[in-house]
Amino acid sequence: MQNTISYLEKRPLPAGELHFLEHRVHFKSQLLQHVFDHAVESIMVTDAEGVIERVNAAFSQITGFSAEEAVGQTPRLVQSARHSPEFYQRMWQQLLLTGHWSGQVWNRRKSGEVYLQWLSINTLTDDQGRVTHRVAIGHDLTALKTTQNERTLFTFKDPLTQLGNRQLLTSRLDQALAEAQRNKIRVGLMVLDIGRLKPVNEQLGLTWGDDVLRQQARTLQAAIDEADTLVRLQGDIFAVLRHSKAEDATMAQLADKLLGLLGQPIVLADQNIVSLQPSIGIAVFPRDAKDKESLLQAAEYAHAMAKREGRNRFQFVDLRQHQLHHRELAIEHRLSHLLNSGDSEGLSLHFQPQICPQSGALCGLETLLRWRHPVLGPVSPAEFIPVAEQSGLSVRLDRWVIERVCEQVAAWQARHPGLPVVSVNLGAQQFSQPDFADWLQDCVVRAGIRPEQLKLEVTETTMMANTESCVAMLGRLRQLGFRISLDDFGTGYSALSCLHRFPLDELKIDRSFMVEASQSERAYILLKTIVGLAHQLSLSLVVEGVEQEDQLALLADFGSLTVQGYYFYQPLPVEETERLLESRRP
Repeated sequence: MQNTISYLEKRPLPAGELHFLEHRVHFKSQLLQHVFDHAVESIMVTDAEGVIERVNAAFSQITGFSAEEAVGQTPRLVQSARHSPEFYQRMWQQLLLTGHWSGQVWNRRKSGEVYLQWLSINTLTDDQGRVTHRVAIGHDLTALKTTQNERTLFTFKDPLTQLGNRQLLTSRLDQALAEAQRNKIRVGLMVLDIGRLKPVNEQLGLTWGDDVLRQQARTLQAAIDEADTLVRLQGDIFAVLRHSKAEDATMAQLADKLLGLLGQPIVLADQNIVSLQPSIGIAVFPRDAKDKESLLQAAEYAHAMAKREGRNRFQFVDLRQHQLHHRELAIEHRLSHLLNSGDSEGLSLHFQPQICPQSGALCGLETLLRWRHPVLGPVSPAEFIPVAEQSGLSVRLDRWVIERVCEQVAAWQARHPGLPVVSVNLGAQQFSQPDFADWLQDCVVRAGIRPEQLKLEVTETTMMANTESCVAMLGRLRQLGFRISLDDFGTGYSALSCLHRFPLDELKIDRSFMVEASQSERAYILLKTIVGLAHQLSLSLVVEGVEQEDQLALLADFGSLTVQGYYFYQPLPVEETERLLESRRP
């Protein structure tokens, strides 16, 4: 066409020849339109800026987007999330360099279904070489992939359990590790056996052994996430590939769940009962291995360690992590049992007295929770409270403590009319419970005590992390008559603004201030300033961590305040607190 136009510009054409050329151009235009409209491949035409100008019928049939929906959009309309930004950057680099690109692309239909397409993109230019349009021609590979999948189905499937096999695991590991490296995430791999299958085969026969394998395969399939890959490696050994959520805590939780399920007795059709002892090994990429072969070897090694340790257990490659998570799970299980059963064995309340140093009077009691695990022995609150928070048990644990405190205050007030206020700590998760204020009021009424007999301690960090909900709930609790104390002041945000924003009655200075004030003049001045500020805001003041006489002497000029610490009393069990109250009876 370019040569013809150039020739026409040089000399006039006879009418007959001009008519022939016009007819030929018209015929070519009709032919191109016919191909465009009836091609089985999808065709998309964009301008130089990438805005869609035309699509054909095949495009609408394949993608589900009509021409009206597509025109004016960009090709991002059909992009899936399967490719990284680097993939499209490389595509555009080649287009700009050569004017052409072709390859396999995962695109998205209007329904949300992701499909594989062979895509060819060509660039059109004008006489000056400027880009005018780009034409993308795509061939849907779904049918081809379906045929290939049917051919490879047997290759990747275990015929006995209908799960995937080692070949599938190898293939999925390639994909998972590539994605993990690209997105900087972790991949977890479990190798596990159902345990003691050999005696079943020997005593009952291979048929029943196969039945046990099929039942356990179904149990595993129902227990894992849909995104996980479950395969049978060989014999009674399976593997679970976790593509995401492969943090140690979640892997430990899944392993513990599988041990419980696989360890359940199995009743066979002939009424024989089979009890198994599974073992699980866990490896995590990239911490334990840098490639798929090493990751599988690490998981198999951890599995062998779990079997050597006595079965019915799981084992991380990292022994320290393994021991830590076993301990956390033991704590979580026991706490859950105590809260679900109402059995409080091992849990006990202690009370640390708070003293007014000028008079020596008992001004308050702080409630502290203590716990003796039946196997682990004494467990520090610094260990079991975080486990309760992570496992969603902290709300119930807090309320268990509050109920026991209300009952104890009710019992004491009958024998000790001058009973001081008793404080109890509130965890952060209580502030997400809209019923807490009403529940607490009902709890006090049931026990037969008054709200002003309880002081609710909330940490500075909790207040600043839940500002709006804290202000609202603490305001409501204060209206009901409860006293509010800001605990551990100075360890978190140290935001002085919280002293006037929150409805407070008391400021409780953390023990770290007391330690530093006895060693540094600047820290002492800061402590004295905070004490003065609290007095000016009409806040009661408690200083924690007073353990030595010289520390108590530092507070002599600070005016009215209360101290708490080992110099006077350590936390006391209920019986010793009872004796203290009796000794101080007027």
